Amino acid sequence: MRILLSNDDGLFSPGIRALAEFFCAEHEVCMAAPDTERSGASHSFTFSSPLRMNEVRLDGLENVPAYAISGTPVDCVKIGLATLGAMPDLVISGINIGANLGTDTFYSGTVSAAMEAALLGIPAIAVSVCSFQPKHLATAALAAQQAMAYLKNCGSSLLNVNVPDLPANEIKGIKVTRLSKQVYATAFIERTDPHMRKYYWMPSERLTKCEPEEDSDERWTREGYVALTPLLTDLTDFNSLRAF
Repeated sequence: MRILLSNDDGLFSPGIRALAEFFCAEHEVCMAAPDTERSGASHSFTFSSPLRMNEVRLDGLENVPAYAISGTPVDCVKIGLATLGAMPDLVISGINIGANLGTDTFYSGTVSAAMEAALLGIPAIAVSVCSFQPKHLATAALAAQQAMAYLKNCGSSLLNVNVPDLPANEIKGIKVTRLSKQVYATAFIERTDPHMRKYYWMPSERLTKCEPEEDSDERWTREGYVALTPLLTDLTDFNSLRAF
């Protein structure tokens, strides 16, 4: 199988390296990722300025073609599919450092890279590890491999996978579940720099919480399960559409 890897943490992130190391033994792997971190880029793409793409040889992955691209995750998938040879059979975006749970998927460049592939007709998986200092990226890579079977069997073209940062033998299983809901504070943190100019930090305070009985990606990852959520590329509200 030919697999294109991308992400929003950049080509030099340990997450995408873990995927490449895991899959290159049995699959034809190519990497196309931003040349710097582009977290939170969502589905943005470059429209009015040129993109630059440089081939990079990564230590230990000399046989894996790798390209650093001066754009967003969506740019990387677009240019990867258009210019890097034969079309892939699958796109895997990640391993994102930090979870992409619930409504955070709307902001995630990792999820958007996978969604762009699905929009262009290529099955795709977005995979994230639920830690900002992960120790078990190999577990998340294994979960991505397991998700490939789900992708084939469920008929979906896009899966969002979140993996607890645990050794593989401590993962309790896989839960196919829905997205959770996160609402954050909207009041920006205002500060003043040494030149007496105001600047602002995005607030991170969480206003909602996950209930213990909730069937969602957030609950199951907290309890030690891999959370797998099929996503759609069509945002149409069909229930409301039928009401007219």
